[in-house]
Amino acid sequence: MYLESFTIKNYRKFGEKDNTIYFVNASEIDHSTGKTDTEINPLISSSSTLIIGKNNAGKTTITNALTFIAQEKNKSPKSTDFNVYYLKNLLKKYVEAYEANNSFEKLPTPELEFILRVKIDSNGCQDLITNLSSFITLSNHTLTEPIEIKVIYGIKDTQIFYEHIKKIILEKKEQDKENENKKDQTSTNPKTNTLLEKLCVLLDDKTIVEYNVTYKNINDSDITSFSLHNLFSIRYIRANRHLNENVLTTVFQRIVSSQFEDESANNDINQGIDTINTIITGTVQSKNNSVSEILQSIENNNHVDLLLTGNVTKKSILKSLIKYSFTDGDEIIPEDQFGLGYVNLLNIIGEIIHYIDNYEANCHQSRINLLFIEEPEVFMHPQMQEFFISRIDNAVQKALQLANNKDTKFKKTLQCQIVVTTHSSHIVNSKIHSGNSFNNINYLTIKDKFSIAIPLNDKNILDQNSSTKNTDITFLKKHIKYKVSELFFSDAVIFVEGVTEETLLHYYLEQNDKLKNHYITLFRIEGNYSKVYLPLIKRLNIPCLIITDLDIKRYKCEKNKKHKKKDKDINNQEDNDTNNQENKSSCPICENNDNYPIGYAQIIDLDDRETTNPTLIHFIASSLSNLTDYIKEDYLCIVYQKDPIEGQFATSLEEAFILTNYQNKLVQNLIKKLRKKVYNEITDYGKDKEKIKDNSYRLQCSLSNNGGKSEFASELLYELITSSEPDKPKLPQYIQDGLAWLEIELNKGV
Repeated sequence: MYLESFTIKNYRKFGEKDNTIYFVNASEIDHSTGKTDTEINPLISSSSTLIIGKNNAGKTTITNALTFIAQEKNKSPKSTDFNVYYLKNLLKKYVEAYEANNSFEKLPTPELEFILRVKIDSNGCQDLITNLSSFITLSNHTLTEPIEIKVIYGIKDTQIFYEHIKKIILEKKEQDKENENKKDQTSTNPKTNTLLEKLCVLLDDKTIVEYNVTYKNINDSDITSFSLHNLFSIRYIRANRHLNENVLTTVFQRIVSSQFEDESANNDINQGIDTINTIITGTVQSKNNSVSEILQSIENNNHVDLLLTGNVTKKSILKSLIKYSFTDGDEIIPEDQFGLGYVNLLNIIGEIIHYIDNYEANCHQSRINLLFIEEPEVFMHPQMQEFFISRIDNAVQKALQLANNKDTKFKKTLQCQIVVTTHSSHIVNSKIHSGNSFNNINYLTIKDKFSIAIPLNDKNILDQNSSTKNTDITFLKKHIKYKVSELFFSDAVIFVEGVTEETLLHYYLEQNDKLKNHYITLFRIEGNYSKVYLPLIKRLNIPCLIITDLDIKRYKCEKNKKHKKKDKDINNQEDNDTNNQENKSSCPICENNDNYPIGYAQIIDLDDRETTNPTLIHFIASSLSNLTDYIKEDYLCIVYQKDPIEGQFATSLEEAFILTNYQNKLVQNLIKKLRKKVYNEITDYGKDKEKIKDNSYRLQCSLSNNGGKSEFASELLYELITSSEPDKPKLPQYIQDGLAWLEIELNKGV
């Protein structure tokens, strides 16, 4: 029996749509005796659900919601439990009805709704069916479909609520009118409570507003005499933002105590306790008479005597009479000298071991067991976070192994749903690499001021029509170790192709007063593989800017290379490519011109031109003849050198940057420094710097050799940071256009 999904409606940060969290099946976790200690099976990664998102995205709301509906006594919701924008929308309807003098009867009242979908294991037991029999309908009598439990918190007496809503609307209007008069007289604007504040006061006034909880099945039929408390066992390992003193001692006291629960350990310790108490009693009994004589001197008749006996218990021994020391090698280390991250990790592991030790056999057959680990990354450095999942795996394996080494009648297993909430990209890496999958990840983000939940898996983050989808998923899983997981916590993402873009954009983003206040992740994807990420980007609902190149296809004669007239150059590689394979087609550039000059061709129009860029080919095919605008789809914008710069089309960022800034002294000096020979040739030793723009492609080719692009980017960045020259180089227009689009997207809804 396990929780398949949980829908949260209008509770705190969630609204009425995109509000369902999905959970992985509670597979049985046991210690595999066929594996050695160095061959640990991945348990937590495959048996856990990950809930990820930026701060304030709604992760804690999910755990609070489950606690709220599963507690033993259903308490009434507070005004703060209702989504504030949901309440504002209700108020708008109330005000409109009031001003139009319409009836309130059919207007909705504040209501919280939760939907639990529970799956029965294929070997479902009769007690499970009995517990949920009221929710089983004809549609799921075979138990192949999930059993739906709807929980609704609503206002008991709607008429009383309507009357008080009308009253606070009237009071607010009268108050506004009175304040307007005061403003005219005193030139002040007295603060008044808003309608929302008045509504919240009303919702919290239990003398006026009473709530009831209703359970319904999938057919909306009311179910009575049912308690979620009997269905759920929820354990939380909370984020330890403020680690208490002796936190490790406290945790391991519980673990040690659980080790004495078996019968043989109890017999041994109980015999020792009896002996100790006998000795203590014999020692202190001699004091009984002395105390009794003192009491008799106060009152001879009916005086109270004192009886002293030993009172050592197993609980007192384990809690107070055992010293907990921690060692590092042969040295004893005081607990308060351990680092906070290490203490937090041990604390989490200790809590899990304690949970395993106290786990009841076969309890999953009568209830749903959920173990929440909340923000485990607190105090941990990145490397510790990267190995978090594997370390928890090791601890669970060892705890189960030790439990099964005891003299127990049944094999110790663990069958619960483990849920980890985090905003750590390193723990996302840890989960994906350990389980080799993107499955069982719920991504939370904010859309239109509401939290939304987006389930991720290996299928929905790929282009299912792609012929390379199997290799694409392998690429994403491998690449996630480097930067992909940062996507889940970014405000926006920019994909670039090369080192120049990556190096320079960090600087220019920092100079942008609007963009520098956002968390923008910059990815360099060699080989134009940004299109592999597009399905994932669309799922995440974050703005994605792809900055790519035209990569104009040129023939050998346009790249200063000789070739036979009938050798058409259709090579898609870089200029230093050595592939000289012949093609029977003739070269359209020089086939009718024996004197066609061999050189570095500047492109002044795109007629009959093609691109070798895979991203552009994916969206607009290979032809560049009808290139008109950037590519924009929902959260995606792809920019490239679609317009001529100084009358010429650039094929790369380096060429576009040179064309944009060919008159800039800093750029001129940099070209002279890095490519002095070429610079002297094209400018006649600096006499005619205007010729830089007419030789931009030649400079681009020169920078493409021997690490020139990286050197160009690094030297340019150094000059941008250190130079006192007021006239700094500008980004090419197409990149400026992309950043302007990004500003607009990031400011939507603000």
